[in-house]
Order: sequence, then C-alpha cells, then structure tokens
Amino acid sequence: MHTPAHGRAGGKVILLGEHVVVYGRPALATGVPLIVDATVEMGVGPQLVSEVATDPRTIRLVAEASRFVGLDPTSVVVRVRSEIPPGRGLGSSAALAVAVLRALSTAADRTLDMATTLAQGRVLEQIFHGTPSGVDPAAAALGSCFRFVRGEPPVVTPVHAGARVRLVVAFGDRVRSTAAAVGGLQERWATDRERHERLFDEVAGIVEEGVAALERGDLAGIGAAFDRNQAVLETLGVSHPEVEALIASARQAGALGAKLTGGGAGGAIVAVGSDVESIANGLCHTGATVLVVDVSAG
Repeated sequence: MHTPAHGRAGGKVILLGEHVVVYGRPALATGVPLIVDATVEMGVGPQLVSEVATDPRTIRLVAEASRFVGLDPTSVVVRVRSEIPPGRGLGSSAALAVAVLRALSTAADRTLDMATTLAQGRVLEQIFHGTPSGVDPAAAALGSCFRFVRGEPPVVTPVHAGARVRLVVAFGDRVRSTAAAVGGLQERWATDRERHERLFDEVAGIVEEGVAALERGDLAGIGAAFDRNQAVLETLGVSHPEVEALIASARQAGALGAKLTGGGAGGAIVAVGSDVESIANGLCHTGATVLVVDVSAG
C-alpha cells in the first residue's frame, strides 16, 4: 500500500428532476465548487477521521471501498476534510464515497476509469441512502453539468450552456433526511401510482425544456423550468416551508426562477437570474448560507 494517498470529489446541485430520477426519468445536474478531500494512511482500521462528527456508517464505507480496490481494511485509516455541509441536498455523502474510493485506489496503485468510479460510487452511496439513483456520485466524479438517466450503466450526457449561466444556491442551518423524503414519496407512489407517474412524466418534460434552455443560454427559460419543477415538487409533497421561504426571497430579489434542490423536506434551493449579486444579497439577508455557481460542462 502506497501512503499517504489522496482523493478528491465535489458536491452537486440538481437543477431539475430530483426524485423523479429514481423512477427512470431524466435529471439535470451540475457539480459545485465544494470539495471533499480524503487522505489514506496506514494504521489500525478501518477508520475514518474527520474534523466534524462522523457517521458510524463511514467505517463500512472505508471497509467496502478498501476491499473493492484490493486493500486490507484493518490497516486503513482515512482522514477527511469536507467543505460540503451534510443534510442540505448538496451531495455530501456521494462526494465522500467518491473521494474515499479515489484515495484508496491510489493507495492500492490502481487506476479506476470513469465508468468504474460511477458504478462503485453508486454502490458505496447505498450505505447512506439505500437505493440512490446514481446522479450524486456522477456529479461528484465529473464536477460538470450533465443530463442523467438511471440505468445499468446510467446514461450521462454532458450539457453545455450556450452562454454564461450563474446560479445562486442557498441553504439554512436545519439538517434534513434525504432517505425520509425519498421514502415518503415512495409510499405515496405505491398508494396511487397512476397519479404519480403522470406527475413524474410532467417533470421529465420540464427537464428536457430546461436542458434546451440551458443550451441556448436562456436564463428566462431556465427560470421558468425551475418554477414549474418546484410546483410539481410541492404537489409531490417533498417541499418544505423553509425552502419555500428561501424561494420567495430569491424571487423578491430578482430571480427569474427558483426551486428546492436535492432530497427536499428542507435543505437547499437553487435560483437563476441576470443579477446574481442582488439575488445572493437578498438571500444572505435571510441568514442563509449562499454560494454562486458557474455552470460548466466537461
């Protein structure tokens, strides 16, 4: 084992299609400039050491990732530094999984191609989220903007903005559970599948319109897609008064559209507009943490 060894991965923001991506519909996502950095050392393991409180499931993450790359987990210690706040819908667990996987593969003197990284990243993310779509580890690994459809393998298509597109992401202090939001929707879908499938199809159409608007560099079109997607998310029961208050503040500050991003039931929002500084300032005045993201495609 070659140590120390390093691995990095980024967070994500889902622009359109969260939740319905689990049911085979497309989503549009992009990486965000928040990084998880993992360093592998020799020691008594498996261990994951972080400057913040760690989830006990991280021990399983280190063990499973170690075995995947051919290392003995009992000699592996992973030290992690993360810029991604957990429980806000910004992909912290997927970024952690991909960063740890990359660090361990380097320690094992293995090179993982992107397809393997995406597939194993999704396997490792299941430790935290049960049956994830795979969009989060894709964003963590790619760091760019893409259209995603779940599958074996998933269909990941780069999306290039036709003009500079800057987004404002904002979130409060309350941690929420992706698993609870996803599980609640699954129960409602099982009770009334026909209604929910219609709503999922509606979101799929919005995603395609949003992709086309982004490729044109059409901020108003992107904003309209955000607003329409948010309306359906509220109908699906995965929104929350906290994010709806942030969305209202973004619109009052000049956003052309805004919506929750990620699992919902709280967490983060994403907004688009021509004057991102005004939108960001308006959201800062609510006490939210604010991040401005440039959309890019790799």
